[in-house]
Amino acid sequence: MDSSIILANGQFPTHPIPLQILNEATTIICCDGAVNNLVEYGLKPTYIIGDMDSISPELKIKYEDRLIHVPNQKENDLRKAINWAEKNNFAKAHILGASGKRDDHNLANIFTILEYHSKLEMTFYTDYGKFSVGKGEQIFDSFTGEQISLFSTDKTIIITSTHLKYILINKKLTNLYCGSLNESINDFFTISISHGKILVYQAFK
Repeated sequence: MDSSIILANGQFPTHPIPLQILNEATTIICCDGAVNNLVEYGLKPTYIIGDMDSISPELKIKYEDRLIHVPNQKENDLRKAINWAEKNNFAKAHILGASGKRDDHNLANIFTILEYHSKLEMTFYTDYGKFSVGKGEQIFDSFTGEQISLFSTDKTIIITSTHLKYILINKKLTNLYCGSLNESINDFFTISISHGKILVYQAFK
């Protein structure tokens, strides 16, 4: 598993899966005040990115050599971290701590991995499951009974699936909810799309 993490300043992970990813990380990019919870948890940041308005004064001094000050208010700290990671030749990143606290932030952060212009391959973890981006034809590791949802903001994309309870055959998702509440019937499923990209949600056990 790739070990690069972007830790946002939302709800700190509690589920074993995102915590394992965090514990095994070799690079932890904190979005500003996310470092407060990270240090309290017992880990150290590799980098801290943002406008530095929510990091504690003590940690700002302690980790001053790891601060990357980006005052631009046109992007939130998560997208600042994504931009920085891409510019510094990161290929993949697991995003943790970007949900919880505010519902509007949750939605904006989740759809960032689908809609934001970046070459960075991102997977977004919450305490309930993960979001990833589906392109072309892909195989997804799964388990029987895993809850699956698909989301598309492009109504022209044609989707075909295998090993899902509700099979999609040349289906268009004409609104944001009509691809939700599906279920895996195997230890993997496939998604094939005509063009563009969609958002794939897989719930934890």
